[in-house]
Amino acid sequence: MTQALDMSNIHEISESLMRISRLLHEHTHKLEVAVEGTYAGQTGDPRVSLLMDALIVARKADLELGRNSQALKRLTTQQLSTSSGKGNTAATRAVFERERAELQSNITFLKKQRDEQGILADIARTLNSTLEFDEVLRLVMDRVIEFVGAERGFLMLVDQQTQDLEFKIARDKQARTIPESEFMTAGISRGVVKRTITTLEPLVSDDAKLDASLNGHESIMTFGIRSMMCAPLVVRDHCIGAVYVDSRINANLFRQQHLDLLVAFCNQAAIAIDNARLFADLNRAIQQVQDDKQYMDNIFASIANGVVTIDSRGYVTTFNASAGLILQINNSQAIGRHYTEAFASHAHIGVVDLLHNALEHAELHAHGTFVPSSVDNCIIPNRLNGPFSLNLYVSSLRDTQGAHIGAALVIDDRTEIKRSEAETKKIRGIFERYVHPNVVKQLIRDKNALNLGGETKEISVIFADIRGFTRLSESMPPEAVMDMINRYMRIMCEAIWEEEGTITAFLGDAVMAIFNAPLPQEQHALRAVRAAWKMRMAVQGYQQTHPQERFISFGIGVNTGLATVGNIGSQERMQNYTAIGDVVNVASRLQNNVSDNDILLNDTTYQQVYPYVRTGQPFQLSVKNKATPLTVRYLLGPL
Repeated sequence: MTQALDMSNIHEISESLMRISRLLHEHTHKLEVAVEGTYAGQTGDPRVSLLMDALIVARKADLELGRNSQALKRLTTQQLSTSSGKGNTAATRAVFERERAELQSNITFLKKQRDEQGILADIARTLNSTLEFDEVLRLVMDRVIEFVGAERGFLMLVDQQTQDLEFKIARDKQARTIPESEFMTAGISRGVVKRTITTLEPLVSDDAKLDASLNGHESIMTFGIRSMMCAPLVVRDHCIGAVYVDSRINANLFRQQHLDLLVAFCNQAAIAIDNARLFADLNRAIQQVQDDKQYMDNIFASIANGVVTIDSRGYVTTFNASAGLILQINNSQAIGRHYTEAFASHAHIGVVDLLHNALEHAELHAHGTFVPSSVDNCIIPNRLNGPFSLNLYVSSLRDTQGAHIGAALVIDDRTEIKRSEAETKKIRGIFERYVHPNVVKQLIRDKNALNLGGETKEISVIFADIRGFTRLSESMPPEAVMDMINRYMRIMCEAIWEEEGTITAFLGDAVMAIFNAPLPQEQHALRAVRAAWKMRMAVQGYQQTHPQERFISFGIGVNTGLATVGNIGSQERMQNYTAIGDVVNVASRLQNNVSDNDILLNDTTYQQVYPYVRTGQPFQLSVKNKATPLTVRYLLGPL
């Protein structure tokens, strides 16, 4: 009776252990799904930490169950031995043998489940050890191939924009990457992958050639795939891709339990891949923001205008380099300070008032710029070479919802433009009445080529004077004399301008022109000689077409030599650009010694033009203030 009671107790203990084992296994599985799947990326959360602790306790309890089962096994063996010695019946012994076998099977199953869950936990830790996208993909494929014993595998993801399948990585059982070029021609079943992603149903075949459900997938049959599994990568009920593994060698390699493990693995892998992709997207977004900021910084740095922005409280948020140069304010010291403090020393320019108005009356300028302000002849502290001219523009700043967030100040330094305009006006005032318009344009384009202060250089000079002007004045009314002189002077000036000469003086009935100044001119002596000949021909042609005109003639002299050219006059009066020097005096003396529109060339001019002109015989000419006679020639025309 006692023996039977002991055996009954052992049976009850066995049943109790079985019930506890089943409950504990189910609870442990739920904890593993939560901790190592759903919340694998949230290990910093205290609630997830409690779940992890519960999982550890459950696994320890599972281990203790195994130990108790072993103890029960030993006790059963001892009882059977004792019962055998006392003549226990064969039926009783058979009952205990069945119970022991069932318990041993459950213990073996629990150990297998524990080992598999331990592998999944290790995989979860491995996958969550990095957020580098490519590294996560490599780890996923290597661990899944190792996990299920496949020959090779590949992973495809759904493109987030186009929803097309996109190849990402392929690996073999030696943990080697299969190149994409080789992968694209490899014997794999893309149809199986598309089917899995579309249906969200995992797929396994222990002998793909004999599997009727796969007959429609030509690559399965064509490339001799024997065993195959494919599972979707699902995150928050959304499929992001699939993992495919196969073997062309072994049939019956994969069973349902392998597929279950692959699905569990893919649940963890999907979270790791999604986290890595989100991390990569975040890094790209951060990099884009940094690139955009650098781009804007580069723009601000390269803008010639000063740009200053303030927030709605009046604190400076942006202050580019040009603003610092224009206002002579240190950029770093201005940013972060209130505008009244940052521009305290520049209040006289009007910056403080403009920004104050922009903040106080922002509602009046929601869609435009405040009235621009011009400041001329202002002094900027610590900036040399003043005064300066500035244009100031202030705009209201709004966010994307139209809310007021501050103001922007643009400072346009017009100083150099104003100075250039004044210089241009000065050049026009000096030259436009005396030189050809093309020369004026050149002078304006290249003001550095002009030395208004005076310089010594070689020039060629023309002097032309009306013969018999005194007699004309005595016999004609003054108004008629003036009109006639102006008509002839206009004709002669046009001839000079054709050769781009500079008319420097009208001396009553005489005109003076120079060449090679203010701008350098190649063959300036030849230009002067051609101009002199054109003057003669123009006067004669005018007289032939206007026979009623009173006949007059000119004397013309041309000389080449050094002279000082530049402005003459006072700062308060209109200045004239002219030339002074012996070369000018000699040209004047030459024209005094000719009549009837004749042209005399000094030898200094002749030596530069003789290949191009015809002249008379040289002769000696004594002129005033020259101790040595000049060698001169009459110009007979061009060759």
